Amino acid sequence: MVALLAVCLLWKGEKSEGVVNVHIIGDSTMADYVENTTRTRGWGEMLQSFFSPEVKVMNYARGGRSSHSFYKEGRWQKVTEQLQEGDYVFIQFAHNDEKEGGKDGADFRGTAPWTTYKHYLETYVDESRAHGATPVFITPIIRRYFTKDGSISPKGCHDLSVAPDDSTLNYVRVMKHVARHKQVQLVDMTALTKNYAETLGKDSTTKCIYVPTDGTHTQATGAAEYARLAVQGLKAQGILSEYIREDIPLLVNPSSLSFHTIFEAEHAMLCFDLVGLNLQPQEGCLTIKAPKGMLIADDPHAAPQASLSYDYRDGRLWNKCFYLHYQPAKAGQVKTHVRIEYGNQVYRVPVTARVQEVQQRTDVQIALSNPSWRGLTETPEGLTIEGGHWTAEIDEAQKRYYELILKPVEENLLLRQLSFTLEGEVSYRVACAYGKDFYPRTDLGEAQQGQPGVQQLSFPMNVSLQPGQQLYIRFFPWSTQDSDHLSFRLSDWHLDAVSIK
Repeated sequence: MVALLAVCLLWKGEKSEGVVNVHIIGDSTMADYVENTTRTRGWGEMLQSFFSPEVKVMNYARGGRSSHSFYKEGRWQKVTEQLQEGDYVFIQFAHNDEKEGGKDGADFRGTAPWTTYKHYLETYVDESRAHGATPVFITPIIRRYFTKDGSISPKGCHDLSVAPDDSTLNYVRVMKHVARHKQVQLVDMTALTKNYAETLGKDSTTKCIYVPTDGTHTQATGAAEYARLAVQGLKAQGILSEYIREDIPLLVNPSSLSFHTIFEAEHAMLCFDLVGLNLQPQEGCLTIKAPKGMLIADDPHAAPQASLSYDYRDGRLWNKCFYLHYQPAKAGQVKTHVRIEYGNQVYRVPVTARVQEVQQRTDVQIALSNPSWRGLTETPEGLTIEGGHWTAEIDEAQKRYYELILKPVEENLLLRQLSFTLEGEVSYRVACAYGKDFYPRTDLGEAQQGQPGVQQLSFPMNVSLQPGQQLYIRFFPWSTQDSDHLSFRLSDWHLDAVSIK
């Protein structure tokens, strides 16, 4: 009865004793990513590692969202449904608010700084406090926009104004104004990341911190370093200071690995990041060992091995991404760990799996047809944005997509790979979800920069479908440059799958 009561309390969202909940809301620079689909990482997904276990970080940030669209889409409502007395809400918006150059956009992403942007910042503060939570403003991280003198430009610091010291289109200044007016504590991440990038320099920042193909999103090391800057800023403000662990030697993301349910003799792969932040000794060799019966690689196309070793200096190991391969021989529960060794230190990453018995398997290929789309229009040249004009963007628009639906199946299916043909120089993200509301979703792949010509694209999957389930697949396009002549075509969609009995 005691156990049943505990379960019921969890169902009602009751807070565990001694736990401090931190809810973070924002855009793609803060969001979680599926590790094996992209090298992009949000600093919000690294934040948990810098807190002791008494703090639970819940990341609601999503790519392409502004202060306005996050609210209008109902995402903020999902946060408020979880808010409890004593919780914290960390708020970072601006990257997509700037989309229309300081004007309100029809899709709720662009916001005018001193009206709409200001209004929604105030709304998040008021509604957080109404639920007994403490709001904290975190100004947006910089874009990697260097000037000739090695400094980050005003635009890189989210100031779209032309004249010096003009606050008309300065989003950071608006957030600081609201913080003073509403008496909200604020971490100036814009200033912290600006100083960090300028100290590191343009070349190193490009190589080690940001995704090379754009100046906005961070790789694993950049996300980890920026998360550390955030907790340093929190500590300086006296926010959750007793729970902060800013000097962790290494960061593994995710901190534990689960294959969930897989099938015997079927190959499965998990991806995780390792960032050496302050390894001791400062110079040495780090070795990473796969569990017995598994293999590991540092490239998705490399031959996996039992172990890998790396020399490091200055206590740092930059942007290492690993792929753990497993092809179980028999059914059962698996509980093991990846072993990481450096100096006389040993770090273990838990690995779990539930291996299910298979009596019969059949390889199948499923063609997908009858697409629909939203926010797009068809022309003789292909699909293009409604209205015909693409503005330069850094991420997807939730209300602009091309969709295909895999109808309910009659057998257990393990989806292994999605393939299709793309013609047209668009940036994109591909994702799938079980529900028509497309939440929660699984990101399968992306391209932050469009490529000319025809591309034959394939993305690995590890998605299971039970009888009666259906799957929604969406292609979200955007352009990184203003254009009135951009169109694209999509064709030959199919899934490689295994029918399992």
